[in-house]
Amino acid sequence: GDVNEERATRHVEKLHKECSKGYLQSFKEDKVVDWLLSGPPAENELIAQIYEKHHDKSLKSALEAKCGKKFFLALSALLLPPEEFLAMRMEQAMKGWGTDSNVLVRILGGLDHASKPSMCQVRDAYQRKYTRTLKDALRSELSGNFLKASIAWIDALDDPSQHLEVVTNVDVATTADGDLDQLIDDLLTEHESVDKMMASIDAQEIYNCIHGWGTSDTKLIELLCSRSKPHLQKIATAYYEQRDKPLLARLRSETSGWYKLFMTYLVESPEDADVRQLDAAMDGLGADAVGLIEFLVGRSNARVRAAKEKWEGKHDAPLVDRIRSELHGSNETLALELLKGERDESGKADERLAVNQAEQLNAAVSRWGGTDDSTFIQILAKNSPAQNRAIRTAYENKYNKSLESLIDRVSNKNLKKCLQALLLPPADYYAMRIRQAFVGLGTSDKVVCRVLGGSDKPDALAIAAAYKRKYGTVLKDGIQKECSGKYKRVAQAWVTLPDALEDPEAPIELPDEIDEEEDKEQPSSSDDEPEPAPAAPPPPAAVPVYQPPPPGTFQVVVPSNAGPGSQLIVRAPTGQQMTVIVPQGVGPGMPFAVPMPAAPVAQAQPAPARDSPGSSGKDKKDHK
Repeated sequence: GDVNEERATRHVEKLHKECSKGYLQSFKEDKVVDWLLSGPPAENELIAQIYEKHHDKSLKSALEAKCGKKFFLALSALLLPPEEFLAMRMEQAMKGWGTDSNVLVRILGGLDHASKPSMCQVRDAYQRKYTRTLKDALRSELSGNFLKASIAWIDALDDPSQHLEVVTNVDVATTADGDLDQLIDDLLTEHESVDKMMASIDAQEIYNCIHGWGTSDTKLIELLCSRSKPHLQKIATAYYEQRDKPLLARLRSETSGWYKLFMTYLVESPEDADVRQLDAAMDGLGADAVGLIEFLVGRSNARVRAAKEKWEGKHDAPLVDRIRSELHGSNETLALELLKGERDESGKADERLAVNQAEQLNAAVSRWGGTDDSTFIQILAKNSPAQNRAIRTAYENKYNKSLESLIDRVSNKNLKKCLQALLLPPADYYAMRIRQAFVGLGTSDKVVCRVLGGSDKPDALAIAAAYKRKYGTVLKDGIQKECSGKYKRVAQAWVTLPDALEDPEAPIELPDEIDEEEDKEQPSSSDDEPEPAPAAPPPPAAVPVYQPPPPGTFQVVVPSNAGPGSQLIVRAPTGQQMTVIVPQGVGPGMPFAVPMPAAPVAQAQPAPARDSPGSSGKDKKDHK
C-alpha cells in the first residue's frame, strides 16, 4: 500500500514507549513486529526518520538495546530496503576475522535477475554503502573455486541483455518507426554482451594454452592472431578478472626473443604500443628521428592524441618538450606539426588547391639548390594522403618531373625520408618500411615487430595487400624468408588470418611449425626490450681491443655526461689546455685521438714548465 505518514507517526510513539520500558518490564516483541509490518517497506524508512528526528536517537539503536541478537537482525531487515539489508549482511559476513561462507552462499545463491531484490540491486547497494565493488570485496576474502563461482554468478546475472532475445527476435520490416531506436539500442546491448562473453571464453582458452608445463604456441598464435586489437583488450580485461594477473605480463614470461617482442606489441593497447615506440625512439643517446616520424606519419589523429596523452600520463612531462629536446631544426618542426593531430582525414582531394600547392612547393626550391623546408612541412604535413597524391600528379603534369625529385633537393636526410613518406597512404608507407627491413644483411626485426605488431588487424591486412601490390610478392613469403621460429609464425599469422569474430566462416589456416635453431630468433639482451619500453640500439657485439694513439696524438676518453658533438676542455701531455669536439659515433666511455698541440712559444725569461695564464690564452686561440 501507500505510505501513511499519520500512521507512521503513531507507530513511532508506540515504539518509543516500548523501547523506553525498564529492565523489569516486559518488551512486547509481537507488537513491534505488527507495527513494522502494518505498512509498506518505504513506510518503515519514514518511521526510522521520524523516530530519529523526535527523539535524537536512531530507532535501530533503541531496538538493539531491547532485543536479542537474532530478533534484532530480523527487525533490521524490516527497517532497511531489502537490497541494503542483504548488502549489510554480506559485509558483516566478510568483516573481521574469517569469513562466514554459509551466509554468502545463502545470499548469493538466492539472488538472480528476477528475484526481489535482484542481484544488480544488491550489487549497486553494496557499492553505494561501502564504496567498493562487491566483486572486489569477494576477491579480498575468498579464494579458489568458491571465488570463481561467486564472480561468475555475479557476472552472469549482471548481463544487461537478459531476456532481450525475446524483444530483438522480430521482423524489422514490421517494426513501427517509433520502436526502431529502442530496437537498435537492444541489439547493441546484446552485441556487447556476446562480445564480453567471447572475451571471457578466449581468456580462459589462453590460460589453458600457457598453464602447466610448456606453452601450446600453435593454439595461442591461432587465437590471438584471429582477433582484432579492440577485442584483445577485452580479453586482457577478462583475463585479469579471472586470474587477478595481467595477461601481457604472463605472456612475456612464457615467450622470449623476437617472439616475445612481437607478442608484446600485439597484445598491448594501441596507445601503449605507441608509447613503447616513442620511448624506444627517444631513450638512449640521440633520437631516432625516423622512428618518431614512422609513428606520427602512419597513425590517425585520434591515435596520435591518445598516445600523446598516455605518454604524458606515464612520464608526468609534456611530450612536446621531450621532442623539442631530442630533435632539432626541420625534423623538430615536422614532428611537432604532426604531433598536433590535425592532419586532414577527409580523404577528399581538391584538384585546384593541389595545383596551387604544387606551385608553392616548386617556388620553395631556389635555383641555387636551397630549400624552404617550412613550406614543405606546412603543406605536406597538414594535407591528407589523398591531397598529397593530387599534388604529386599536379606537379608532374606541370613540371614534367616527379615531386619526389623535388623533395630530393632537401638537404636534411631524415626530413627528406619523412616528406616522401607523407606522399604515401599509411599502408603503402608501412609496406615500404617492412621491405626496407628485409633488404641488406640481416633483418631489422625491431621494425617488423613494431610496424606489424603495433597495427590493428585491418591495418595489418591492408599492409599485406599494399606489399603485394607494390612489390609483386606476398608479405607472408617475405616473412618466411627473413624471420624464423615462433616469431616468424606469429608475424605470418597476423598478416594473413582473418578476424574470426567478424567473419566466422573464413578458414583459419596457421603456417606449419618447422623445427629451426632457436638461436636464430634470439635477439641480444638489449634488443629484448626491458619493461616498459624498448632499449636503445644494441652496442657492437665485439669489445674493441685497445690500440695506442697514433704518433703525434694523445687519447681522450668521453665522460659519461657527454656524447657526439659535445665540447670538452682537456689538458695535453705538454700541460696545455685545449677545447676539442667529440666526433660522431663516439659515445660515453669510448676513446678518441686528438692531435698534439704545437709547442708553446718560448718566453724571454725562464719560466716554469706549466703554462702561464698568458701562454694558455694564446694556445686556446691557436686551437679554436
